[in-house]
Amino acid sequence: SMNTTTLTPEEQIVYDLISNSKRITQIQIAKSAKWLGRHPKYEAHLNIPPKASTLRKIRQIVRDLRIKRNVLILSDDEGYWVVNNRDEAVEYLQRIEKMAKAQARAWHETYSAMRKNFNINSDYFDSQSIQLQLL
Repeated sequence: SMNTTTLTPEEQIVYDLISNSKRITQIQIAKSAKWLGRHPKYEAHLNIPPKASTLRKIRQIVRDLRIKRNVLILSDDEGYWVVNNRDEAVEYLQRIEKMAKAQARAWHETYSAMRKNFNINSDYFDSQSIQLQLL
């Protein structure tokens, strides 16, 4: 279950921003007044894009929220959001499963071509190919 009782101040800010939005991007988090309160060095009024290190930090906090705090934060091209019900989780799982299968097939085609052309083998891909045929 979610453990939001012992969040660090930065985790709390990111959690609040994500949970209070339908979708929010890393850049929107980085540019938010709440986040800037923690990072006075970042000059939002100059309208410069957030530094890569800031975005990396935000991604790390989201990861910590997901893994250490069990907060069900999902993401797609439009940003992050907190899952509120099982149906939403099921729908997301179906979508990422489809993407994972497509990606696996693409990597496997690359491996097959390399195996044919250069006679190289991968135990990983060979064992995966059996599973891929079932997809």
